[in-house]
Amino acid sequence: MKASKVMGIVLSILLSTLLLAGTSMALQKIVYCVDGSYSRPGTPEEGIAELQAEIEDPELLMDTLGVKTNELKIELLTLIGEKMAAAGYSLEGQDWGWAEQLIQKETTAFLSGIGADVIIGETQMPGFAAQGYLEPFPEALAEKLRETVVPGAYLPMTVGGKIYGLAPYPGVNVLFWNKDLFRKAGLDPEVGPKTWSEWLDMSNKITAAGKGKFYGGGVFVGPHFGGSLRVGPFMMMTAGGGFVDENNDIQFAHPGNIKALEFIRKLNKNTPPGIAAAPSEGGFWDAYHEGRMGFVVDGPWRQPEAEKVGIPTGYSPLPLPDVGGRAANVTIGAAFYSVPTYSKNKEGAFKLIETLIDEEVQAVSLPLMKRSCVLMSWGDKPANQESYYYTFWLALQGQVVGLPTYKSQNAKVWDIFHQNMTKAIVTDLPIDEIMAEAERRTKALQ
Repeated sequence: MKASKVMGIVLSILLSTLLLAGTSMALQKIVYCVDGSYSRPGTPEEGIAELQAEIEDPELLMDTLGVKTNELKIELLTLIGEKMAAAGYSLEGQDWGWAEQLIQKETTAFLSGIGADVIIGETQMPGFAAQGYLEPFPEALAEKLRETVVPGAYLPMTVGGKIYGLAPYPGVNVLFWNKDLFRKAGLDPEVGPKTWSEWLDMSNKITAAGKGKFYGGGVFVGPHFGGSLRVGPFMMMTAGGGFVDENNDIQFAHPGNIKALEFIRKLNKNTPPGIAAAPSEGGFWDAYHEGRMGFVVDGPWRQPEAEKVGIPTGYSPLPLPDVGGRAANVTIGAAFYSVPTYSKNKEGAFKLIETLIDEEVQAVSLPLMKRSCVLMSWGDKPANQESYYYTFWLALQGQVVGLPTYKSQNAKVWDIFHQNMTKAIVTDLPIDEIMAEAERRTKALQ
């Protein structure tokens, strides 16, 4: 993008600001936590200038995803900035980090009553809603989401019938496979499995064809959230299964969960030794990208990452249990946007969240985020049904949840589950006994 074009974009935002100021309409600043996938700290103008510097500096560009990515980020920042300015608001992004650093900063903000007007987060957000730290969405906005947005974008942040967060670019798990390894095993590379038994059979055939050089593959089951996010959908698919029951009570030893873990144990005998349950996920994805594994379960970023290194990849919704199963999923890589109860600018904060599901904003976001569009209308268009992202749009329908937050000692409960879940899959010990122990220990903490 030429400097003159970027200067025009910056001037466009500034002009919108000046026009509003000229009508005696002071812009009210909305502070939001930055999602680095599209934004930068500071004002939209500052973010655009930084992105443009990367485009023009070859050394800086080496550390970015490329010129096109930065151009899309500039376009998106411009669009959001203009729409918010037209509504009477200016923006300031603040980088609060991610994972534990983000959780600590958000917790401090809740306790002090001082912080960003819009916060983001992943697995921690349902717990914040349950603890009363987040403002429920205004009914008009909540109704708009129910009518126009795929359920998986807000259902994980629905508590007691009220919506407390929205993921404008959510991911869910789907199945990916290496087409070359399908061919080597005598399988049709364009047709993936529909049921668990078909999946296991295909994986076994790839392992047999590999003779120790490549394997059928399976599910990452490391003893942390990375494992639980990928095992969770299979628990949810079984009759009555899942992490909790309808009362949010722990049910780790539910027969449906045992069934799911037994299946993954069989499937994962087709993974290269030592990587499926490792503390770090890197080795698992490396094995797929190096052509040593046939199947993986992951979010929407996996296919473009694999294609980038020359692995032709097929994809489909997750296979279902052969009997008595249901379509279900767990969000993964979904950044939920919420408004803290302490915010002094709630109206503007919700306006920013609403802007993120604007049709123009979603259209620019799609190729940048490598996630599904969340608008129901997008998937209804025949042209979009040929898109890679349509698979994820479909997967965001129906029973889509986030990982639950437990009533007490949430971190300890998850640590116990992670350790026992991994143990149940990678050992030959009785799965029902392992999960019964996990349920007994965690219920004692509630």
